[in-house]
Amino acid sequence: MAFPITAVLFDIGGVVVRSPLLAIEAYETKNKIPLGYINWNIYHGGPNSAWKRLERNEIRMDDTFFEGFQAELNEPNMWARYHGEKGLMPPPVPQIDGKWLFWDMMRVSREYNPSIVNAIEKLRRIGKYKIGALTNNYVFPEDHPYRDDGSTKALFDIYIASVEVGMRKPEHRIFEYAIRAMGVENPSQIVFLDDLGGNLRAAREMGLRTIKVPLHDTENAVRQLEDMLGEDLSLSPSSKL
Repeated sequence: MAFPITAVLFDIGGVVVRSPLLAIEAYETKNKIPLGYINWNIYHGGPNSAWKRLERNEIRMDDTFFEGFQAELNEPNMWARYHGEKGLMPPPVPQIDGKWLFWDMMRVSREYNPSIVNAIEKLRRIGKYKIGALTNNYVFPEDHPYRDDGSTKALFDIYIASVEVGMRKPEHRIFEYAIRAMGVENPSQIVFLDDLGGNLRAAREMGLRTIKVPLHDTENAVRQLEDMLGEDLSLSPSSKL
């Protein structure tokens, strides 16, 4: 039995807002680090890495976090493993400035992706779908200008944040939580948009339909969503100005 799509679930960073991977890509290019290494390092770090603990709100965004994050980025064994998987001899380990990189990632991801926000607003006006967000995020220090002002949450019917539920993508349990929160009869009634392959694989394993949002082409993802839903979600010419 085929279930109709009744809910759309969006990642935030790299989907609703510009991807922090853009800052990583620029840093790697400038410092002659293999493209993709830093994100590989973050993804393949253990479940108790500084980054993952920050996203589950188990540690604060303070000097202890930044020291741990930097140490993990510059871990010789991870550098050797990355090159070994590619059949390469590792060059000397680069010295990655984790704190500087983190804040540049946060700076880049402050800007909305207009095509995605437009699609969300159109879906809300159509009124046939429950609209949710599923994000790995962080708690910024008190009075920091990057603390959430509620404007992003206001776009959604359901907003699931890793720091609030103590789970993070791609853990299966956070997708179980999202399925319950979205109130669907079957997981296949949810379309999930994310920019990271590991998160999308986990979502598919849990039965969700998925769309990958390309780093440099969010409008491609909107077109795929239009095809899935049979809805016009494109930006009007005046909105593109």
